[in-house]
Amino acid sequence: MATIREVLYQSTKGFSNREISKSFGICRKTVGKYITLAKEKGLNNNIDENILNEIAIKVQEIVNGISKSKSPIMEDINVHKDKIGTWLNERNITHTQIQRLLAEEGLSASGRSISRFIKNNFANSKKYTVHLVTNPGEEGQVDFGYVGMMRNNEGNLRKTYAFVMTLSHSRHRYVEFVFSQNQVTWVQLHINAYKFFGGTPLRIILDNLKAGVIKPDIYDPIINKTYSELSRFYGFAIDPAKAYKPEHKGKVERSIRIVKEQLIAGRSYIDINAANIEALKWCSNEISHRICSSTGKKPIDVFEQEEKVNLLPLPSGFFDIAEWSLAKVHRDHHFVVKGNFYSVPTRYIGEEISVRIGLKTVSAYYQHKIIKTHPRNFAKGQWITDLQDYPKAALQYLEKTPGICLEIASTIGNATHQTIQYTLNHGTRVGLRKAQAILRLADKYGKERLEAACIRATQYNNYSYESLCKILFNELDKIKGVNPLIAKSENLEETAYMRSADEYISDMEVNYVQ
Repeated sequence: MATIREVLYQSTKGFSNREISKSFGICRKTVGKYITLAKEKGLNNNIDENILNEIAIKVQEIVNGISKSKSPIMEDINVHKDKIGTWLNERNITHTQIQRLLAEEGLSASGRSISRFIKNNFANSKKYTVHLVTNPGEEGQVDFGYVGMMRNNEGNLRKTYAFVMTLSHSRHRYVEFVFSQNQVTWVQLHINAYKFFGGTPLRIILDNLKAGVIKPDIYDPIINKTYSELSRFYGFAIDPAKAYKPEHKGKVERSIRIVKEQLIAGRSYIDINAANIEALKWCSNEISHRICSSTGKKPIDVFEQEEKVNLLPLPSGFFDIAEWSLAKVHRDHHFVVKGNFYSVPTRYIGEEISVRIGLKTVSAYYQHKIIKTHPRNFAKGQWITDLQDYPKAALQYLEKTPGICLEIASTIGNATHQTIQYTLNHGTRVGLRKAQAILRLADKYGKERLEAACIRATQYNNYSYESLCKILFNELDKIKGVNPLIAKSENLEETAYMRSADEYISDMEVNYVQ
């Protein structure tokens, strides 16, 4: 997915299929297939970023639908491994000749399969490089190099790395020392380098570190999303070098060694801040003014006269540096990032989502589509919740707080308010649920009947939910008449089992005589 998106993006920037093919190590036919499918879906040079992502998803779905079975040809070739080894020791032998010899023995294999088998099973031939000429502003190379230990602001020693960006045409350099190689640091270092140069090269060649490339691969490198966002903002193309091939970015590799020789060897710094002050002076006034053995010119002269004007101009605005991570949505509707809890709608419970952690916002993505954005909280243990993410049943409980319940009850009547107040006095969750259930009776029976039922129940000092339900169901609240408590006191002698005082006196006299 990331490769297809990058291919389409570079196509909209005017790169030819050949250039894109070299950049990603992908066959030109494959690049052409991606671009053709994308154009059928509406790809053009002025397309919006979100639409570009949607087209990339559609292209990926089409490509995934085309299944290609892999032949076990390597196992067939392996049967002839000893013969191939013998042939390779002969003079004038070629891979094509080996293919012919194997064909004579009944094995049909392509020349590419033969070459791949030989490369994986026999010693490589001598390594070589070629000199590549780059145009002004066309390319920059970046890398990290370990330089030892330095002190931080608190005086503690920490592992330190030198970040170097070298402009391939002029050899002008930017150097900065850091303690971390994470994606936020990586992106910020690029921004600092672009400010130093006053512009951006068209293409950046980088090593396959995690901050830039999640999965290094000669054919299908997966670019870090944060770094990909930076490339969109500044307009440059990301061009990963082949894994374990430092010669593919030889200019910056040489710069790393020069930094160690001239800024580190024999020197000591109070802390990393002092080292960076010296590094900036070195880049601006020293190494840039020494004649380069490759060009025969001073890097600063070539930069000012030829390269600076060809760099991409710096964009206006502020780039929101983001980190990307994976998270799982828990049953409480929240996912966890940076020690805080952020909510998403119910339907994503149990799903794994991608999370973009910006300086101002935290955004959740599911299947490459944004599903939620929250303001970022920099504290720890905070719950950032949008109540609309909960289902209606949960909202009824959460929204009707004790205070809200009392307000609603007061609009119904005094007896209802008294009932709810009594119910909430214990301060328990059971009491809150009970108060909410009592108020819901007004939806079924109406406010007037609920108030009448509460009048009847409070006269008997009965505040149970079950009693209110029975009163309303049996329509006892509709009975007209005297106050039941008064009626009870008036008919007390008729209904109670009582004896007069005279009877107690006569009983006492009888017992005394006996």
